[in-house]
Amino acid sequence: MDRENQLRNRMKKRQLSHAYLVVGENRRELADTLAAAWVCTGDEPPCGRCAGCRKAALGIHPDIIRADAEGEGLKAEAVRALRSDAYIRPNEAPKKVYILEHGELLNQTGQNILLKLIEEGPSYACFLFLSPNPELLLSTIRSRCETLRAEGEETAEASEAGEKLAGLILSGAGPQETLPFLISLEKKDREEISLLLEETHGRLVRALPQRPELMGIIDRLTPIRAACEFNISSGHLTGWIASAL
Repeated sequence: MDRENQLRNRMKKRQLSHAYLVVGENRRELADTLAAAWVCTGDEPPCGRCAGCRKAALGIHPDIIRADAEGEGLKAEAVRALRSDAYIRPNEAPKKVYILEHGELLNQTGQNILLKLIEEGPSYACFLFLSPNPELLLSTIRSRCETLRAEGEETAEASEAGEKLAGLILSGAGPQETLPFLISLEKKDREEISLLLEETHGRLVRALPQRPELMGIIDRLTPIRAACEFNISSGHLTGWIASAL
């Protein structure tokens, strides 16, 4: 909730970054809110009342460009056309917004073309990369964007589970406490396990200055999180986590 409030305050103060990577179950809803905030001409973006907000809500704002809405994967030629269009000033809004609705389908060439645009493009151009998983985009793109997770119910549960796993590790819990929790993870899918490992990783990294011995566990958990991208059963992943601890 704190992150959500911080983001809304940044919208109201017009202090948004110019490029975001939006992941999570409700990523399209969050992306629409950000786009409306960028084109809003009211006092507290997105006000929902000005012409910009109303057009954004109807999907007809000329300065909100939805790239690859059908999920077919933008070819290099289309990405170059997008880059050229970015240098044409907005029609009526303070910003010109490009929503890459299926950022995970961009090939390496397309991402590299956009990388230079993010770094050196005009100040009025804003970018939203949507993806179910941040790891599906190049690390160079991820490093130039601010990542926002649009949590739905499942994502929130996965984050909570990740916090619990980190808590068990940090407290030095034994098998009697750890195994029942790990067995419960077998009911989750690979994406949920990836999300909870991401949360666990963050908690452990923050504790590293006081607990350097955690580096070994972090190193053992890292390949498990990477393996969540492949067709591996939740049971196998859970067993792998148990052996890493």
